[in-house]
Amino acid sequence: TVATAFPAASAAGEEMLRTGGNAVDAAVAAAWALAVCEPSGSGLGGQSVLLLRTHDGQTLVIDGHSNAPAAVSLDTVSRDQQKHGYRACTVPSTPATLEFVRQRYGTMSLTQLLEPAIRLAEEGFPITALHHRQLKWCLASLQASPSANELFLIGGQPYEVGERFRQPQLAETLRRIARFGTDDFYRGEIARNIGDDMHRHGGLLTAEDLAKCETPDQRDPLSIRYGDYEIFSPAPPAGGLQVLLAMKVLEKLEMDRHDFDADQWYELLAEVTHVVFHEREHSPVRPSHLVPSLTRWLLSERRAAAIADDISRHVCDSLVVNADEEEGETTHLCTADAHGNVVSLTQSIQSLFGARVANAKCGFLYNNYLTTCPRESHPYQLGSRCLPRSNAAPTLVVRSDGNDELVANSGRPLGAKPVLTLGSAGSRRITSSILHVLSGVLDRGSSLSEAVAAPRIHAKLSRNVWLERPAATPLLMRRLQTRFRRIDFKSPHSYSMGAVQAIAFEPDGTLIGAADPRREGSAIGI
Repeated sequence: TVATAFPAASAAGEEMLRTGGNAVDAAVAAAWALAVCEPSGSGLGGQSVLLLRTHDGQTLVIDGHSNAPAAVSLDTVSRDQQKHGYRACTVPSTPATLEFVRQRYGTMSLTQLLEPAIRLAEEGFPITALHHRQLKWCLASLQASPSANELFLIGGQPYEVGERFRQPQLAETLRRIARFGTDDFYRGEIARNIGDDMHRHGGLLTAEDLAKCETPDQRDPLSIRYGDYEIFSPAPPAGGLQVLLAMKVLEKLEMDRHDFDADQWYELLAEVTHVVFHEREHSPVRPSHLVPSLTRWLLSERRAAAIADDISRHVCDSLVVNADEEEGETTHLCTADAHGNVVSLTQSIQSLFGARVANAKCGFLYNNYLTTCPRESHPYQLGSRCLPRSNAAPTLVVRSDGNDELVANSGRPLGAKPVLTLGSAGSRRITSSILHVLSGVLDRGSSLSEAVAAPRIHAKLSRNVWLERPAATPLLMRRLQTRFRRIDFKSPHSYSMGAVQAIAFEPDGTLIGAADPRREGSAIGI
């Protein structure tokens, strides 16, 4: 089963499964395809992180978060340059991450996995209504960049819905990677082209930075017990800590799972979303500081109970941070195979169309991940080779069948079986949308499709709330008005409220995929 944010990418993953590949092969092929058919949210110029459950019961994270170029500093990158342009870019890590996981856990060649992406780039695909809207949203900045104008607009204007969008430059880059490997992106002709392009346009990313791009880290995920389940998600700089803490707090609120009042559920989802981001701002965690004792405290029963108590007593009402909700775009995909391999993969170029500048010869957009780095003293402060923070949270839920025997060296119950894997797009809405679906399925007994499609709520650090209008009952409005500063209504299935891709695992072995109706994705099973 494959679930992605674009039908052609889902088809690429399906193609690999039908030709004998495993879930890793399907995920990597779909990710390369998304780099072609969803350039607004992902691409060769971005970064990726994935959570993998292997057929023998291991659960691990492949962490492909990127670093800033060596020359980045408060003096060399202004506040405006952090947002868009050639100086906003970190070292792209997506090609290295996808190839790392293919070599370690896939079964097919790089050439095979790139074939669908190359076809899509060469032959093109019809522009969708969403693509057209995204181009219009960012038109001025894309027009201002000669490279982005050339690659992504036609005559300086957005492609019309149904027009075929071809990317010959990107097709040639992908062909070269298929022939020479991703090493060419970091140490070969592509790397030299990127370095030259950056130099011509005043960027700070160099061929030396690319050559020093480290192998993605393979590490253990964070995890919590949640009733009869165990939930896994990646550690900082990713957003799994917020997802897991939110679920622990919900658990401490002692909800009557299936009969819980829907209005109160939405109210508490908003409170929990707000408070976990307040905790992140108040106590930011750098990966190198995440020793076992700190991890245990961050996700401890005691901490979750204290936060839940504050919510119950309305203590959190005073936690207002005057911080803007950072913009951000992402894409997520999930795959699973008949052998028990499961992949949940999030990749991004940060903002919509990333840095809004591109490599005209290679055909891809640069990311703008430096926009996530604070300028003041902070674990993720802007600086040489700094590590940007992200909200990516590929997540997996497993349930034990009662067999307490442990897999060798893993500490995981041998009988633990996947229940649900998911992730989302949408910056901080990644956390709130994943929380909606997890609690909807695990607490409220919703089907996966019901939980993904249900109206959503999202609370900002400013204590303003975004609410999809179908959930706005009079009782919920009264509840929210007593707790929050302002309510901003969103349309049903609003683009701004995240985009979940997920797979559920039924007890009889059936796999059910779901693609969020807020975007144009699809789920395919074989």
